[in-house]
Amino acid sequence: MKGKWRQNLHIEPPEGWMNDPNGLCFFDGFYHVYFQYSPGTPRGESVRRWGHCVSTDLLSWKYKGVVLDADIPEDRDGVFSGCALPSGDHIDFFYTGNVMEEGDYDYVLEGRGANVIHVSSPDGSSMSSKKILLRNSDYPDFCSCHVRDPKVWIENGIFKMVLGARTKDDKGCVLLYEGSDIASLEYKKCFSAPDMGFMWECPDLFEIDGKKFLAFCPQGIPQGEFKYQNLFQSGYFTVEGDKLSDFEEFDYGFDFYAPQTFTAPDGRRLLIGWMGIGDESYTNPTIELGWQHCLTLPRELTLGDDGKILQNPIRELDSLKKNTKTIEGETWEGLPFEINASDFADNVSACVSGAEISWNRSDGVLSLHFTNGEGFGRSERKIKISSLESLRIIADASSLEIYINGGRYVMGTRFYPEHRQVKIAVNGASASVSRLRLNDTLVAIGEALIDFIPDKQGCEFHEVGSFSPATGGAPANVCGAFSKLGGKSRMITQLGKDPFGDVITRTLNEAGVDTSYISYTTEANTALAFVSHTSDGKSTYSFYRNPSADMLFEPSEVTEEMLGDCYALHFCSVSLGDFPMKDAHRAAITIARRQGAIVSFDPNLRFMLWDDRDALKRVIWEFIPDCDILKISDEELEFITGCSDIDQALPLLFVGGVKLVILTKGKDGADCYSALGTVSSVSPSVVAVDTTGAGDGFIGSFLWKLRSLGIGKESLDDCPLSVLKECLDFANRFCAVSVQRKGAIPSYPELGEL
Repeated sequence: MKGKWRQNLHIEPPEGWMNDPNGLCFFDGFYHVYFQYSPGTPRGESVRRWGHCVSTDLLSWKYKGVVLDADIPEDRDGVFSGCALPSGDHIDFFYTGNVMEEGDYDYVLEGRGANVIHVSSPDGSSMSSKKILLRNSDYPDFCSCHVRDPKVWIENGIFKMVLGARTKDDKGCVLLYEGSDIASLEYKKCFSAPDMGFMWECPDLFEIDGKKFLAFCPQGIPQGEFKYQNLFQSGYFTVEGDKLSDFEEFDYGFDFYAPQTFTAPDGRRLLIGWMGIGDESYTNPTIELGWQHCLTLPRELTLGDDGKILQNPIRELDSLKKNTKTIEGETWEGLPFEINASDFADNVSACVSGAEISWNRSDGVLSLHFTNGEGFGRSERKIKISSLESLRIIADASSLEIYINGGRYVMGTRFYPEHRQVKIAVNGASASVSRLRLNDTLVAIGEALIDFIPDKQGCEFHEVGSFSPATGGAPANVCGAFSKLGGKSRMITQLGKDPFGDVITRTLNEAGVDTSYISYTTEANTALAFVSHTSDGKSTYSFYRNPSADMLFEPSEVTEEMLGDCYALHFCSVSLGDFPMKDAHRAAITIARRQGAIVSFDPNLRFMLWDDRDALKRVIWEFIPDCDILKISDEELEFITGCSDIDQALPLLFVGGVKLVILTKGKDGADCYSALGTVSSVSPSVVAVDTTGAGDGFIGSFLWKLRSLGIGKESLDDCPLSVLKECLDFANRFCAVSVQRKGAIPSYPELGEL
């Protein structure tokens, strides 16, 4: 299954290869993380680009796509690493444009171009034209062709930049530039140290509590038993004037490289690194699933009593802790979770599935090693510590980050357990485990299909000249609306192994929908629907699904991990017929309710799919009591309830777990009913071009707004009417924009448009 080992808390690529984090910054209400990216190739064989993710809280990340591509002669072989510098109403970006000349070159002393390139953006996504600031000829004459990874900042009104470099006699160093503005950066001095490798990458010069540090990644240091255990290292020097002293590694685990720091709005110095490393002997099985690597959790950097840097997970992570309990003997826990241990005996061991952390007071050795194959070639990493005071382990779906002695030492590794429910044990210490629950994902189950859109509207079906394929299906549309607004969504369905299934997957991916849990079959084809439009834009459908692949989706395929981060589960009635997908809905609802997620139901009646309308009505009433939010249209009200008047229908609809009833009325807006009363919202007056997917967009945007306001299932009963009104207004604005465009998901606006 493609969703296996997908992380919950860490940034990772939707597909392809990820490496160094770039351009970390906070701008216009969002945290921005860019990263080295090779889409389409999980082994990283294609030219590097910059991918882009955003977040408002450092916990829930939204992938925004590729924002910088290799498209000029000066970066034709890769948009390499760089940084971001927010400045008022825009962000300035600096990166290395990589050029590999054709010919018989060593690519160290000749044949390689390393250009410092500058672009700017008003929003973090749309980029200006590229400007070349520095070329090889502009660097000091002692430098080889390896000069890269600019980090730029402003200090006391002066622009400063550091670049990693390799000298012609194979010594690593960092170059410092200064200038009154971006265009006037000039070389000032070089930082170097003996016996520290042949190349220093990813430099970063920063202060914590007035103390200055130079972080970088030295290549070419001999590996040791307790230090420099990876092929390439990452760490920092303390800086006093021109003097560098006391090199310390950032991370003693298997997977850490190329960190970059930035300042949060509240002044915290935060670090994010690449949770991977190049050219190591161990592997990552996600290659076979189409992607590889992730970034570390954001870490807060503070100054310890010994003058060294302490690294700890961002404090925002504490908000995710649920169900903290004492660890007694061996127990089982569902990923992700956190372990905290203290009060250590002389011998300590902590196991998370096949990964064991052990410490012996007599020799002071703390080790991380694998007792089974979950490390995929990772064996052992060790550090020497005089005492063990605290141990904190953050376990995600395929990673461990281990914080020792208040963050004085850290060990990060990928690991790949077969299941998300793993065995844990802590011996020789007092320990507790807390589940980490990030309920931020809209999960929809049901049909995803191809809508064939006519070239004419307001005419009979036989008058249509041609149809164009577009991804549709109500649950898929709801996911698309939620994701295009910046939320995380996931589709659970089954498609045929056919070109139409490929189109749907690609379209959902492009809209930001997680397709990891979509399965594919050769037993039936992807569902199709031909659409016709009346003169006012309303749609009718003719379905081809007899059966279709989604109908055959088995309940046994619904797993806990599919809904592990579920904020709301949404479904419709199209897939509730007498076939396996109906039971799959039941299985998903059971898990969602157990995990405290909102359950949302839009009957979305499609009469042509049912030979017996009474059977349709019965199945709707079978599922209504299991939902928290029921959305129906004014056209569906009488069929479902037997009442044309909403006041008479409401006592019937508030059954079981129903907490909100939303009545949509097309161009006349919508009403929301709760235990506290009723609110109404008038839809903006627009000329509708195409209402395909409008109702789906409404509920998708309503749920997004509800979550953005922090309203979960436990808050629905007493949710203030003013909040519900705000959500209705938002959803109506969303629909007013979408109906003026053709299609469903392609018509949905992004947040900035609203």
